[in-house]
Amino acid sequence: MKKLIRNIYNLICISTSSFIIINYLKNYFFYYRKKTQCRLIENSIYSNFKSLDESKKWFINNLYFLKKNLSNIKINALLEIGSYEGRSALFFANLFKDSQITCVDTWSGSDEHNDDFTKIENNFDLNVNELSKKNKINKIKSTSNIFFDNNNNYYDFIYVDGDHSNEQVFKDLENSWACLNNNGYLLIDDYMWWYYKDLKKNPASAINIFINKNKKNIKKLLIWHQVLIQKNNLLS
Repeated sequence: MKKLIRNIYNLICISTSSFIIINYLKNYFFYYRKKTQCRLIENSIYSNFKSLDESKKWFINNLYFLKKNLSNIKINALLEIGSYEGRSALFFANLFKDSQITCVDTWSGSDEHNDDFTKIENNFDLNVNELSKKNKINKIKSTSNIFFDNNNNYYDFIYVDGDHSNEQVFKDLENSWACLNNNGYLLIDDYMWWYYKDLKKNPASAINIFINKNKKNIKKLLIWHQVLIQKNNLLS
C-alpha cells in the first residue's frame, strides 16, 4: 500500500490528469498480488534463460497483465525499442506465434545502468538464438532515433522500453505512433519508474503528455506499471 500511495502522490505532483489516475487505480487493484500467476508464466518460458543478474528481471512482474490483455490478439510485425537480455522478445514470440520481431537496442545502457553490456548483449544473442535460427527475429544495434530516421516499415505492436529520460521517452512514443498500424498496440514500460529526483524527468510525465495529446485516437487504454494503448485514427 505504501508503494501505491507514493505512486499516486508522484502522479499528482506531475499534474497527471484525473482520468489517468482513475485508470491506474482500477488496474492496480485488479493486478495487485499476481506474483504467483506471473511466476507460472515465467517458468513456462524462461527455463534456460541466461542472465547476468537474476535479480534484475523486472519484466516478469508484468507477465500476467500482458497475457490477460493480449492473448487473443493476432500480431504479425512487432517492434521492440530496448531489449536488454531478451526477456520481452521471448515472451512476445511465445504469445504471438506468427510474429516477426525487430529488436532495437544500443546494448550500451543509459543513466541508471552500471552493467557489463558486452555480457548482456551476448546473453541476448544466446537467449534468442532459436528465434534467430527460424528467422523470427531481427536484431538492430542502434539508437532508436537513428532507427526511426531510417525506418519505412509499419508495425502491429510496438514495445517501448529504451532510454528512460523524459525527452527520449516522448521521442520514442511519437516515432512509434507514426509507424503503428491502425488498431495496433503500443506498450510502454516503466510508467511507475521514479529514478530521477525531479519527477518530471521520469517516463510518466512524457507518457501523460503523449496520452493527452493523442486521446482522441486512443481506442483502448490500460494503465498499470506498464501502459497499453490501442490506436484508432478513425476516432478523430
